[in-house]
Amino acid sequence: MNVFEKYQHDRLTFVQAVADLASRETNIQALQSMDVITLLKPLLLDSVPGVQQAAALALGRLANYSREMAYNMVNNDILSQLIYSISEKNHFYKKASCFLLRAISKHNAELATAVTNSGAVNALVACLEDFDPGVKEAAAWAIGYIARHNEELAQVVVDAGSIPLLVLCVQEPEISLKRIAISALADISKHSPEMAQAVVDADTIHFITMYITQLDNKLQRQICSCLAHIAKHNIDLAESVVDMDILPNIFICMKSPDPYVRKNAASLICELTKHSPDLAQLIVNSGGIVPIVEYLKESSGNARMPALMALGYISAFSETLAMSVILAKAVPILAIALDEEVEEHLLAACSWAIGQISRHSPDHAKIVADNGILIKLLCIIKATINENTNSDLFVKTKRAMKAIILKILNIELLDPLLEVDTPYCVLKHLIAQYAKLLPYDIASRRAFVISSGLAKIQQIAMKYAPQLISADLASNNKTKTNEEDSHHNDENASLNNSKLAEAIRTINSCYPEEIVHYYSPGYSTLLLEKLNNFKYDGTQKDENNYEEISGMTVQNEQNDNNESPNSSNYNNNMNTDANEPTANESGANEQIINDPVVNESTANETADNEVSGEPATNETTVNESNGNETSGNEITTNETGGNNENINNDETINHQDSSE
Repeated sequence: MNVFEKYQHDRLTFVQAVADLASRETNIQALQSMDVITLLKPLLLDSVPGVQQAAALALGRLANYSREMAYNMVNNDILSQLIYSISEKNHFYKKASCFLLRAISKHNAELATAVTNSGAVNALVACLEDFDPGVKEAAAWAIGYIARHNEELAQVVVDAGSIPLLVLCVQEPEISLKRIAISALADISKHSPEMAQAVVDADTIHFITMYITQLDNKLQRQICSCLAHIAKHNIDLAESVVDMDILPNIFICMKSPDPYVRKNAASLICELTKHSPDLAQLIVNSGGIVPIVEYLKESSGNARMPALMALGYISAFSETLAMSVILAKAVPILAIALDEEVEEHLLAACSWAIGQISRHSPDHAKIVADNGILIKLLCIIKATINENTNSDLFVKTKRAMKAIILKILNIELLDPLLEVDTPYCVLKHLIAQYAKLLPYDIASRRAFVISSGLAKIQQIAMKYAPQLISADLASNNKTKTNEEDSHHNDENASLNNSKLAEAIRTINSCYPEEIVHYYSPGYSTLLLEKLNNFKYDGTQKDENNYEEISGMTVQNEQNDNNESPNSSNYNNNMNTDANEPTANESGANEQIINDPVVNESTANETADNEVSGEPATNETTVNESNGNETSGNEITTNETGGNNENINNDETINHQDSSE
């Protein structure tokens, strides 16, 4: 008898030692090299319950740490022996067996399918009816791990009648059992609307929402997760969740100290808002935007994803809802998220949310642009355009840029984007918007020139549409154009008649041709070349110019003399009566111009005096007062003599008449 007792003791000691070694991952490789599965397999059918329980526990720990060990157990037909004795043993063995089934099923769908094919699901469902809460918990956990992989496995679990028993487990007083049962229901409902509807039909929502106010973070995690998986499929299921009046409690969960509770609550809000404008409006009216924005501000990384998506869904439905998001100060937080996040899927979600906010009206787009988001989006496009233009990040960012640009009416907000190296996918929308705004706003046209926008347009035209540049400038820039990449040359050929060229032509038509040429590339070089090629022809023009300049100099000197107070004309004018200057001033020009007889007689007398050698006193007075040149018998009257000169000429002519 001592021999058998020792053998039994040694078996128990062995399996307990193996179970203890298997609890540490560093020992798994060594145990596998010793072929421990083959040694533990017969002990599952041992007559001693303690040995069976320890063997199942050791195998469960081995399978939990290593997928390869799980495959070895399936290949060694461990499952058939386990299922054979699971329904007949005590609750300790049942708990260990459920743990082993869960450890095998958790790795992938193939192993979970092997578990279901062995008939383990029916045994697990039977364990849900066990009196021991620990057995129920272990069985519910294993069912959840089987159902989480795909819809087919979830359907197997549902067909076995597990949902009503899981709902009964939710109503048990043990908190840990509630958590596991709700988690299993969430794993079932997440696959399809049919699975979710099966869960809802068991009155699951009513029972799980009763416990959302309990101060147990792990329980709140599972409740929010289960409700989110139910609500995500269609609007009917979402309304079933909302009808339980849980929104105030969900908003409270979004302020929980536990990060997983906050994330699952945000995920539930996200799944509710995406279905219809009415649900989104209900979230807004219930005060849900502020908790979402605060959660977005306080979280980071993947935890931000549900909040980003929720803001995008709410903003997409209507202009009013988008303005509600803006008033909640979500746009600055989105701008911060663009700077902080590095994961592509998070940046894509953030860009998408921004595009949904700004696409409604110019007011929405202006608020987004005022927060400097356009430059951030442009940097993302430049970083991804050379990697993969089909990526979700590039596509969503490009669409957001287009939505913002096409709604902006203030060109000053667009000026930072206007550069020659701006990608064409952005540039075509940018220039098209300029072409819409500039023809109708004079102040904008002037500001566009001052900000060097027109000069940049000409540079862009030289790069993408050189046919718009004048012939002289185009030939002058021919060398520069030939130096560009063949990619740009092919692109130019395809863009000659594109919308970009039409937009540039529209912008140029808003300005005089001289201004457009002035800001065109190479215009200064063209002017210097014309200066170098300019030929100076003849001296006749120089003599004429010199005579004109000399005449103007003499005339200015004579005008200065006439205006001097020492001149005789000035004295004569001062000696006349007070009323006479007015008459002379008004009639002087008429006497000279309209009295040809007097003029002719005066001219003839002057000519006779010159011939006879008599001093031409009167002629000198006329010449000095009018700055004229006398040639032969011709007298030329200066047009710029002024009023005083007209008076002197009149007195001189009258004196000549009287003496004659």
